[in-house]
Amino acid sequence: MSIFNRCFRDLPYFTYIFLLIQSIVFLMMQISPTGSMSIKTIITFGGLYHSYITQLHEYWRLLTPIFVHIGFYHFLFNSFVLFFLGEQVENLYGHIRFGLIYLLSGVSGNILSFSLHNESVSAGASTSIFGMFGAFIILKHYFPHNQILSTLAKQYTFLVTLNLIFNLFDSSTDLWGHIGGFIGGILTGIAFAVPKQAKFYQINERIIAGLFFIILFAAFLILGFAKVHIF
Repeated sequence: MSIFNRCFRDLPYFTYIFLLIQSIVFLMMQISPTGSMSIKTIITFGGLYHSYITQLHEYWRLLTPIFVHIGFYHFLFNSFVLFFLGEQVENLYGHIRFGLIYLLSGVSGNILSFSLHNESVSAGASTSIFGMFGAFIILKHYFPHNQILSTLAKQYTFLVTLNLIFNLFDSSTDLWGHIGGFIGGILTGIAFAVPKQAKFYQINERIIAGLFFIILFAAFLILGFAKVHIF
């Protein structure tokens, strides 16, 4: 029993849970009458839509877009990245911390997108995926002598930078959502810290990161509602 418990404990089961949820949602979207590429379907299954949040008070739409995907290739690519990167990040931060980082960075990306866009519809796990990249990359600051971690962090920094540059020229991608998710991942990664390695973190840094996340969360949420009256 102890061997079974140890094996189960080491499995990245939050990664698997998130994959399962978005797979079920995508399958339901695919078999719906309008298909997963339809704006109507995306909104119905929980896509980010400014008016429904501000006018209908559907605040859960700041979370649900993480599990909604637009078309097969969008779903396949994000699932592929979540499977491989999620395992790494979950093993480093632990299950609960990883789950919180994934969800909170996804929500932070959606809030930034919500505050800066008006009527565009967006969805996808990429806000949370950028959060995972942020949470991984910031580890280089705390564990600079870990050669494997530092090498991967450099590679991921290059990938994130390249992706954000391409986002500038692709109107179909949610640039602000990606940036918000990345920042959210960095801040939550600092605030939660790696378990049993807290000695490498300064407590004031962790507190400031947590407070900064909350302040940004609230500020951009307020901005999103204020734009209703401005425009």
